[in-house]
Amino acid sequence: MLKMISSPNEAIANIFKFEAEVERSVDLQGRLAYARSWYAVKFEDGWRFGPSKFVGYQDMDAETYLEAGENNESDGRRTEAQLQTYFMDWGTSDELNAALVSFLAKFGKKPSTKARINILRDRRLLSRQPVIEDEVVMAMAVIAKAKLSREQISALVDQLEDHLA
Repeated sequence: MLKMISSPNEAIANIFKFEAEVERSVDLQGRLAYARSWYAVKFEDGWRFGPSKFVGYQDMDAETYLEAGENNESDGRRTEAQLQTYFMDWGTSDELNAALVSFLAKFGKKPSTKARINILRDRRLLSRQPVIEDEVVMAMAVIAKAKLSREQISALVDQLEDHLA
């Protein structure tokens, strides 16, 4: 039985995993034009995409995705409901639409005419490898070493949020 994701980081990881899985699976490539609800994240190297039924379930790979589709085990309504807590429908965006068209064109496909694209509600949910100079990493180190009270931690988090905004 398929299990729903429980965090935005799982969704982001699945979007990256989808790209690798679609590269290696001709059968998965054959399903690309049928996806209606796409989820996207943008990093320095551009937009990455994944369909809701891939992004919304844990431990998904090409084989599991295809089998779940054949056996009617995956439910887009469930994944949509879960993913909407982390993502929002972006409407029409020339940049996003062009990026999705370009992504699908690599496999000789076009998006469904009913396709819609969702992006992260909060870009701060994007995970990345921290660098040692990263202020957030430094603040976490201070918290860990200083054994601060909850009030002190809360005040430090507020200061960081103001600084990063």
